[in-house]
Amino acid sequence: MRLATSRLISTRSLGVALVGALGLALVAGSAQTATAAGYSSTEVIFDTITGNTPTGSVTANATNWKAAQFLTPEEGDDITLASVVLNLASNPLGTSFEVAIYDARRDGSEPKDRVGQVLLAPQTIVIGNNTFTPGPSFPKLDTSKEYWVVVKGGSSDVLWSTAGPAGVISPSSQADALTATRRNNGEWNSTEAFRNPYMMTVNAVADPVPVPEPSTWAMGLAGLASAGVSALRRRRRQG
Repeated sequence: MRLATSRLISTRSLGVALVGALGLALVAGSAQTATAAGYSSTEVIFDTITGNTPTGSVTANATNWKAAQFLTPEEGDDITLASVVLNLASNPLGTSFEVAIYDARRDGSEPKDRVGQVLLAPQTIVIGNNTFTPGPSFPKLDTSKEYWVVVKGGSSDVLWSTAGPAGVISPSSQADALTATRRNNGEWNSTEAFRNPYMMTVNAVADPVPVPEPSTWAMGLAGLASAGVSALRRRRRQG
């Protein structure tokens, strides 16, 4: 009777262990799916275009650069830049100009060094919204860090639209963002963005924190089942 009871308890224990492990695997798989789904689409991480009407502009050229700051979100592992949309008040035909991402100095008050390559311009520049995109080798951005979109003009002026005083900046976490002007002496002059925000939208995707693949969980289950069967056999032999 004791042997039969022992075998019954061992079988039940093995079954409970396997069911529990299977449940964990299913939950983990669901968590992975949910995590991936949460970052499957591009998100707006900075916006001064939606809700605003252009009321003026600032001039960028070869010696006077313009910059607008944005902050990357805290969630995720790294940030993949998707696009930067600028609202331009003029069509700079016949001039070369650059739109680039810069990191910030330690205090965040002004741009420091360019990150990656210059963003790719659309085939046709129009008055209004223009979408600039990173090249395939553009590096990931860090989370919870200040970056700048810098516009550097060429042979003629580029006019970057502004929204006038007290423009709408979203999300609200970006309300303390700055704008800056770089003079021909190389020095930057920064001010609060809400006074006359440069109109732009920054779109990005936050890469999810790595989660074990289903194959990893399958291997774990196989190992657990093997260990359980071996333990059951040992108990039978001992009985």
